[in-house]
Amino acid sequence: MNKKNLKVQTLFIYVLSALILFLSLSFSYVIKDWQWFSRSGALIVILGIYLTSSQIIENSHRLGQNRNVQNDGNFQRDWASDRQKKILLHDKSHEEETWVMGKCGFNLLIIGTLIWGFGDLISYIL
Repeated sequence: MNKKNLKVQTLFIYVLSALILFLSLSFSYVIKDWQWFSRSGALIVILGIYLTSSQIIENSHRLGQNRNVQNDGNFQRDWASDRQKKILLHDKSHEEETWVMGKCGFNLLIIGTLIWGFGDLISYIL
């Protein structure tokens, strides 16, 4: 996945999360039932898991591509050579964008979990 796709994907997930929050807040406020807002936290957690796990999936895919070095059934690895390949094959900015995507996913996990667990308590405040 290229750098532009990572940014677009992360932005899309954030906008979708904001839309889910806005709709659930509005609906809960109108019908005076804050369980809908609380349930929206579960959807936000799913989006956070998607962002966070996309980095894991990409790294697993990359590892699978590098495992094609076998000799007579024995797996041999030259760690220095692997390090050089990684430096040559992967742009540092791409790696940074992937980590930013994971960090954004982690933030959604925290926010979604708090809303999921405590969102219905808003009814006691309002």
